Amino acid sequence: MTSARFGTVVHRVVPAHLACRIGARARAGERDAWPAVVAIALGTFALVFSELIPVGLLADISGHLHVSVGTGGLMVVVPAITAAVAAPLLTLCSARLERRAVLVGLSALVLVSDLIAGLAPGIGVMLAARAVLGVCVGGFWVFGAGTAITLVSERARGTAVAVVSSGIFLATVASLPAGSLIGALTTWRAAFAVAAVFAVIAMAAQLAAVPRLGPGGQVRPRSLLTVVTRPVPRIGLIAAAAIFFANFAAYTYIGPLLHARAGLGAGAITLVLLGFGLAGAAANFTAGVTVRAHLRATLMGSGLLIACSALLLAAVTAARPLIIALVAVWGLGYGAVPVAAQSWMARAMPANVEGGLALFVSALQGSLAAGSAVGGIVYDAEGPGGTLVLAGVVAALGALTLLGRTGAAISSPRAGPADLTGERGRDVPAPPPGVIDPAANSA
Repeated sequence: MTSARFGTVVHRVVPAHLACRIGARARAGERDAWPAVVAIALGTFALVFSELIPVGLLADISGHLHVSVGTGGLMVVVPAITAAVAAPLLTLCSARLERRAVLVGLSALVLVSDLIAGLAPGIGVMLAARAVLGVCVGGFWVFGAGTAITLVSERARGTAVAVVSSGIFLATVASLPAGSLIGALTTWRAAFAVAAVFAVIAMAAQLAAVPRLGPGGQVRPRSLLTVVTRPVPRIGLIAAAAIFFANFAAYTYIGPLLHARAGLGAGAITLVLLGFGLAGAAANFTAGVTVRAHLRATLMGSGLLIACSALLLAAVTAARPLIIALVAVWGLGYGAVPVAAQSWMARAMPANVEGGLALFVSALQGSLAAGSAVGGIVYDAEGPGGTLVLAGVVAALGALTLLGRTGAAISSPRAGPADLTGERGRDVPAPPPGVIDPAANSA
């Protein structure tokens, strides 16, 4: 609590790895800071929009930079790989840094990346700019959701994650048609300028709305491996990575896929992608509610929806209304994935959520890159049908891994946070001042 010119300002000095404990209760009289959560969501939107904007402009950018389309595809692969490496490194190196400053700094790097990319004279400079963006992707995915749920009460945490994830999902959907439209009206360089404007808006919103949060907690290198050494976090990671792989194996090529399977033109494809986005947005916020009591069912159901829609799309040709409906079902499935997956990590590793999210981000970004690469190989060899079958099979396998007892443990009302990680009595730090310890309260 500090004195200000026009009154008193109350700051939440709550390390993220402590405040993210799912069992912690909100302080009496504390209000949910929804403007701050929305500001973080704007950051995720600007970040992912920048990450995926080259997808809709791939041929145009590649031609202007005098490289093949395959080489131009590195503009999507490089940030994903960089993010996979950066996420754990940033988690280990940023313990003493104030969390709001970290988020604003990452948004500033997005702006720098977009400006350099928009002015890039060749593919080397472009890929360097995309590598900078990858650092932002790795950091924001770890710190964004973790920070958002420190700003709301326990009951609202699922909704907070949904709000932050909506930025990710909406940017995933909007980047393709927006990039194509901007490129058609002006030039691909203008698309990066638009992305830079989004980054400026996100920075301004975070400076205005996000309170000072204090530094994060110390994360030991070995704690990053907890997500793969403990069964409940590990099974969630495997399922989420498989679903991400499946989605991007097909979604990266959704434009040519819709043209080949349904004979749709560019304008019609943009409308279909809009339907995909609207369906996903509805699922995104619905998942923010359902993860409270049905987390496993939400994640498993999202994978099965992707699997069913992809396999049915592989079997259908020329039936435009049915294909459009199946793409919307696909959107419903994918819309719930970011919320359910991040909630799984937060619930399975409440005492070390940033450490868990670091390896989680590495796995998902690696899955994104691998899915896009493998999907392209299969598309060239077998056509869109082969890509859809690959996506359907992998998504189904990922969802079905949650059927066993390990997956069921995440939803068990008798399993506390320590039970889920298998570390009762270890690595659970004392709560900071002002946060009620649930164990002490029950005693």
